[in-house]
Formats: sequence, structure tokens, C-alpha cells
Amino acid sequence: MPKLKLKTKFISITFLAVPLAFLLVSGNKKRETSLESKLAELESYIPKRDSLNTEISQMDVAWHLDHTLRTINEIYRTMEKSDPVQYRGSVHLGRSFLLLINKIPRGRAEAPDIVRPPKVVLTDSLYYALEKANQNLVHLETLPKKAYFEHPYLGALKKRTAIRFIEIHTEHHLKIIRDILTKNTCRSK
Repeated sequence: MPKLKLKTKFISITFLAVPLAFLLVSGNKKRETSLESKLAELESYIPKRDSLNTEISQMDVAWHLDHTLRTINEIYRTMEKSDPVQYRGSVHLGRSFLLLINKIPRGRAEAPDIVRPPKVVLTDSLYYALEKANQNLVHLETLPKKAYFEHPYLGALKKRTAIRFIEIHTEHHLKIIRDILTKNTCRSK
């Protein structure tokens, strides 16, 4: 009898969780756009690179652009070098939550050193990193399904999940940039 109760409880929880998950994911007002269009949007903000609004972020637009592009390029570089045979999937609550809500909460994590921009971000560097990111996204599609990278907070992400992470991470920084540029207190340094 206890097994039947457990099975019934599991089914009940599942029927409640699935609609809730659907509501959370579909609750986003805007559907996520393709990575190519996100990169085009990033490029459109390069001329506004010096804009800063400390009520939104302590970093200027150039920092967010550089960090986002470094992240894309570093994920690709790491995945390209990975050995798909070594990939070991695991359950990770933080990763599951991030993928479920399809966004990164602000102010919760700090950028790892490897993707942290320098003190001075050059405009030419942004255009170079953007060109590299566009190329890397094309090459990313050709990597094996189990090519992966180790995220410092979310664990090992294989190709499909890594692409989702790139989309979510890029959109996270685009939202910050949009807020910097649209709030009344926006100013250039």
C-alpha cells in the first residue's frame, strides 16, 4: 500500500508542477529571439558604449558588451576543446531553475575572471569580439552533441544546454543595457 500512495503522490505533484512550469516559462512577455539577432542588437549598442546608469549597474554599456561577447567566445573555445566522451550529465538544481525561468536574476553572481572585461574596453576590441562571436556561433552548431563546458555555478553544460545558457545570458545583459539606456538618469562617462 505505501508504494501506491507514493506513486499517487508523485503523479499528483507532476500534474501540478507541469502547468506551473508552463506558466512560468510562457509568462515571459517577449519570446526570446535568435542569437544572431541578439548579436545584431549588441552591435547596435557599441556607439553608446560609454553610457552609464549606476542605479541600474555599476558598469557601463561597454563592460556589458565586452563581458557578453567574451562569454560567448570562451564557451565556444572551451566546448571546442572538450572531449565529449568525458561529459557526465548531472542533476543541478540551480541550472534547472535557470532553464525553467529562462532568465538570470540580477545581482546574484559575479563574472568569473576569464570573462571579466579589462578596465578599459576599446571599441575596436568590441567589433573584433563581435565578429568572432558570430563565427563561433556558426561553428558551435557543428560541435558534437556532448561537447560541453564547465560553468562555475551551474556545472557541466552540454551543447544544447550551453546554447540555451548563451541565449539566456546574452538576453540578461541586453536587458541591463536597455535599462541603462532608457532610464532617465542615463549619462555618458
